[in-house]
Amino acid sequence: MSYLYKEVTTEEHSNLAAHLAVCPDCKTKVDEWRVTRTNLDAWQLPARRPGATPGRPLVKWAAAAAIVLGLGFGFGRLASAPVDAEKVRAEIEPKIRQELRQEFARMLGDELNRTAAATLAAAGEQTKQVLTEYAKAFETGRVEDNRAFYAALEKLESQRITDLLSLKKDVDTVAVLTDAGLRQLASYTQPANFSNSPQN
Repeated sequence: MSYLYKEVTTEEHSNLAAHLAVCPDCKTKVDEWRVTRTNLDAWQLPARRPGATPGRPLVKWAAAAAIVLGLGFGFGRLASAPVDAEKVRAEIEPKIRQELRQEFARMLGDELNRTAAATLAAAGEQTKQVLTEYAKAFETGRVEDNRAFYAALEKLESQRITDLLSLKKDVDTVAVLTDAGLRQLASYTQPANFSNSPQN
C-alpha cells in the first residue's frame, strides 16, 4: 500500500517495481488495488430518477442531511479560515489508508488460511498414500517370507525322509549280513579228526 500511495523511498520503489516485473501474482494484486482506487475516486452519487417519490427512509435521511448541513454552515460561518481541501484530505487519507491496510491484512490472512488448509489436505493425502504403499509392500514381503519359510520346511522334511530311508537301508543291510553270518556260524561243524585229547 505504501508503494501504491508513493510513500516509499526511491530505493524501495525501485525494488518493489523490479519485484512486480517478475511476480505476476503481486502485479495482479497491485493492479486490482489501482483499479479500486480509481473507481473510488471516480464514484459519484447516482442521478435521481425523474418522477421518483421519496419514501419515508429517504425523508429521514434528507432531514438528517439538512441538520448536518445546517450545523456545518453554522460552524463554517463561525470559523474565520476558509475550508482547506488539502487539510480535509490530510485528515481523511490516513483513515482510508488504515482501512485499506486492515482489509489487505484480512485478505492476506484468509488467503494464507486457505493455502495452509490446502497444503495440510495434500500432505494428509500424500501421507495416506505412502502408508498404503508401505502396507502393501509389507504384506508382499510377509507373503514372500512365508513362502520361503514353507519351502525351507519342505526341503528339511524331504531331507529327513531321505535320511530315514538311507538309515533303514543301512540297518537292513547290517541285519541281512548279521543273519547270514549267524547262519554260517550255525552251520559250521567240527572236523572229524578233531579230539579233545592229545595224540601220542
